[in-house]
Amino acid sequence: MHHIRLCLVLLFITLLSGCASGLVVQVNAIADPQVKAASTRYVLINGNAEGREDDLFFREFSAYFVPLLKDKGYQRVSDPAQADIQIVFRFAVSEGRTGVNTFAHPIYETVGGNTITFTNTKTDSSGATTTTKGTVYVPMQTQYVGTALESESYTLFTSSAVLEARTLEKGDKAPTMLWKTMLSCTSESNDLRATMPYMAAAAAPYLGGNSGELKEIRFKPDDPKVSAIKALRQ
Repeated sequence: MHHIRLCLVLLFITLLSGCASGLVVQVNAIADPQVKAASTRYVLINGNAEGREDDLFFREFSAYFVPLLKDKGYQRVSDPAQADIQIVFRFAVSEGRTGVNTFAHPIYETVGGNTITFTNTKTDSSGATTTTKGTVYVPMQTQYVGTALESESYTLFTSSAVLEARTLEKGDKAPTMLWKTMLSCTSESNDLRATMPYMAAAAAPYLGGNSGELKEIRFKPDDPKVSAIKALRQ
């Protein structure tokens, strides 16, 4: 029974390690099926506070999504006068959230596995003494001796990105929301340059569309889908 418990604990630790090394991205995409743009020509806008289109981070991060938009039939233009759609791109990473995980695991010790030599001396009624020597082998066994508690601190960050498309104001025609795609992932990394390719890979099937509900996309380290996104970056 103790052996089974030890195996279960080791399996649990292994699963924790596997989860920690991957990344889970949440995708929530919504679109208005009743609204259609006159064309798919768009200008890309930095939606961050005081954001500029020549910001180096904006240029790097948005470059993951431009090929995805192209695959959806959208054509990027630099002159707003030539566009009918405005796509606003925002990105951020949260302050760190710190906590402590406590793990309990059993402690075992191995006893036996050795040979004991003994001497037995007997004296009979006549006063004669007899000495007998022998050995006894004690089989080795593992026994449960207690439980140990270990604590480990962690800090998690949430990376996020939002793309929001709306028609441009033309004459007296007010802008109309077309679609919105929201992305987020929580990990030990506060580096958007590391997490953005994963968010882009997760967005690929849903960008500009409707996911129907919040989706969770799981990626392995060096996932081929993420590698493909990096290769497509313009």
